Amino acid sequence: MDLREDDTWMFNARHDIQINRNNLQSWNTTVYGSFVDQLMDNLLKPLDPRMINAQTYAQTSNYGGRTESIWQFGPGKLYTGADLRVESAQGTRTREFLMGPNAGKIMEDNAWQDGRISKTGLFGEYHLGASWLNYVFSGRLEFNHADIRDPSDEFTEIYDDSQVSQINPSLSVGVLMALGAQTSGGVWVGRAQRSGSLTERFINYFPVGQDPYEMLGNPQLDPEKNNQIDLTFELKKPNTAVNFDVFVSYLQEYISSVIDTTLSPRLPMSPGVRRFINIDEAFKTGFEVSWTQQLPLGLQHQLGVAYTYAQDLQRDQPLPETAPMDMRYTLTGSYVKHKLKPEATLRYAMEQTRVSEEFGETVTPSFALLDVKVGYKLSDKLQVNAGVNNLFHEGYYEHLNRSVRGTDLPIYAPGRSAFANISYLF
Repeated sequence: MDLREDDTWMFNARHDIQINRNNLQSWNTTVYGSFVDQLMDNLLKPLDPRMINAQTYAQTSNYGGRTESIWQFGPGKLYTGADLRVESAQGTRTREFLMGPNAGKIMEDNAWQDGRISKTGLFGEYHLGASWLNYVFSGRLEFNHADIRDPSDEFTEIYDDSQVSQINPSLSVGVLMALGAQTSGGVWVGRAQRSGSLTERFINYFPVGQDPYEMLGNPQLDPEKNNQIDLTFELKKPNTAVNFDVFVSYLQEYISSVIDTTLSPRLPMSPGVRRFINIDEAFKTGFEVSWTQQLPLGLQHQLGVAYTYAQDLQRDQPLPETAPMDMRYTLTGSYVKHKLKPEATLRYAMEQTRVSEEFGETVTPSFALLDVKVGYKLSDKLQVNAGVNNLFHEGYYEHLNRSVRGTDLPIYAPGRSAFANISYLF
């Protein structure tokens, strides 16, 4: 379905106290909230034949607060605090049948079941510095409570218990080392745990995003655990900077989804039902590298490469939803006393052949894009920009935004597009 109406209200308030005592340095508190009413329908889709009209009114809310204090103890600095976050969603899909044995009937589906998740957490982070060695210790303890206040009969037939409380501890330790006058390295080890989201727990035969499969949540999901180690390296010279990060992650009870052929979708055009599950064991590893260098003639270039390898150890197959290797090269210039700044960016994404057939993924071909733009600063407050994205009009689609699953139709990204804007700083 397509978004037809959106009514969003947001607020954010913050209070800071600068104390500067012997130990307690400052204290800040933030409260926030967002409330969204949306209407989605399929009335603009060119369906032939049109078997059904569908529309969904959905209301979502996200609000909470956070308070944090900063303490100084000799060479060490301690950050402590607490936070609260409450998320909820409710919405009803109305189906009007135009053809078939149900023609003329109107049915309603409880898509979100008025699901609600509250997360209350205590956290702390301690920094201890020395001349060439710095330590960072951090931890968080979260109480997660989830429930649905308007359960659907078809949902409770599958899951008889939809109310669950979970405690999620997370710990990490990091060491930053000065390896020389211009180089540094770091080692980070941590274990993090998270509970399922509203969608992962409570969605009720309803498609999300661009996946036509109807999603079925699972309130009995176990918390996902991520055990990870990161190694970092940084080189800084007057005209050159290199950053490198490699990680290895062992995941337990990884939250994913599979196509469940034993379940029937509510819409006839849906290819099936995808149900959220836990994968017992999974593995991820990858790296990110960036290199920035100043060149003659007012030029600067930057190269970035990112890659992730992910494997489902339980089924011995690739983990779904993993992007392929991505490389980006940017060349910028600065002229006329730094007022004129042209820029060109080349991006290349490799073919992704590591796909999960059980998830319904398909192979994504490689693509290359070139974007160009130029900006000119007319004054300290006024600037104009113009450019062209996808200069060579490449037909492509991202792996995480690929073909409509269940069909052979890819969802292509925009082709060549030009833009111009004027910005003024008040």
